[in-house]
Amino acid sequence: MKISVVGTGYVGLIQSVGLAEFGYEVVGIDIDERKVKLLNRGISPLYEEGLEEMLKKHLGKNLRFTTSYEEIKDTDVIFLCVGTPQDKDGNADLRFIYSAVESIKRHLDDRYRVIVVKSTVPVGTSRKIKERLKDYNVDVVSNPEFLREGIALRDFFNPDRIVLGFGDLNNPKPIEVMKEIYSYFLDRGVPFVITDWESAELIKYAANAFLATKISFINEIARLADVVGGDINTISRALGLDERIGNKFLNAGIGYGGSCFPKDVKALIRQFESRGIEPKLIKATEEVNEEQICWFLNKIKRYYGDLNGKTFAVLGLAFKPNTDDLRESRGIKLIDLLLKEGCIVKCYDYVEKARENAIERYRLNNSKAYYGYNLYVLDDLYEAVKDVDGVIITTEYPQLREEDWEKIGNLVREKVVFDGRNILDREKIKRLGFKYFGVGRN
Repeated sequence: MKISVVGTGYVGLIQSVGLAEFGYEVVGIDIDERKVKLLNRGISPLYEEGLEEMLKKHLGKNLRFTTSYEEIKDTDVIFLCVGTPQDKDGNADLRFIYSAVESIKRHLDDRYRVIVVKSTVPVGTSRKIKERLKDYNVDVVSNPEFLREGIALRDFFNPDRIVLGFGDLNNPKPIEVMKEIYSYFLDRGVPFVITDWESAELIKYAANAFLATKISFINEIARLADVVGGDINTISRALGLDERIGNKFLNAGIGYGGSCFPKDVKALIRQFESRGIEPKLIKATEEVNEEQICWFLNKIKRYYGDLNGKTFAVLGLAFKPNTDDLRESRGIKLIDLLLKEGCIVKCYDYVEKARENAIERYRLNNSKAYYGYNLYVLDDLYEAVKDVDGVIITTEYPQLREEDWEKIGNLVREKVVFDGRNILDREKIKRLGFKYFGVGRN
């Protein structure tokens, strides 16, 4: 079976490499010539543990990349993995996926093919794609992804479930094709959810919205804990011991970010509203998340008063550990707020590509000042904390627990830590003479 994957972002590249590892002949298609050239040289344009090694393993054997949609002619299954960013109104922008469908159409013939939609799309999109392809011998399948950045390759090979949505559940052809492609998972007893298009599409949004809601819930409880003197870490642990609740996504902090949760929550809200339904709970989830970073900034202001001229080390640029993705990063949002307050900001991230992306975002010249503000992206954590008035943790890097905080204490101007991820051992930090401010831990 020959497979083509349209789009080589996070989802598309992981899908391409993963299917190649299963032994399929895979061609990745992308209109970005620069990205295609990098991939064909074995260079991954994104940071993901183990991805570049697996890319090089299959490149030139059963995996290649191209900008030409003509490759569609020789493939049996086409995975659609193009981006669906939010538009100015918060809706999912489907221009790219429909453009890809039109490009695919130009190269279809009478041969039977299965088109698999892995992009996160609003309910009804698979049906609309099928309508656009009604004159062709194709079946459309909704197969949402549930990858977590930073461990996406691991997630591909160890899914919790495989969700497959079909237009006609009485039509065995596309079902058998998808079962063959994912036979690796069938053989290992991974649960398969076989359903209709609309349910499959909604499962993806519901999953992300529910996880985002858990985060906003614990963050709101943390605000109360901050005032009454409770410890949110203990509260979270106790909640997580209840098997009805579970312990995942209950770490209080400065809010969720990344490429999925923010845009998917917004897109789900718009889907409710477009059908005349008010999504009260999901709206509250978004509102709490947007307020959380300002709540944290106010905590910093209460300690220092006027922030103008203060120097801070911000540790963490990516929205989560072990990725270079700055999209909706809470660290970046806090940096922007600090700059507006007139602060000098020195940044560090453990992932080199995250630092490079930050330099590109702010158009820094050799890490010098940005647009008249004092912003520095540094390659050494200890250089970042030197002579600062306070250290702010914005990304949940476990490495931060193992850093030499005694040395850091000797480098900073004032021993103050604002732990936006509750990652540090509070008592240990206090014994070293630091004033510690966490989220719901005062």
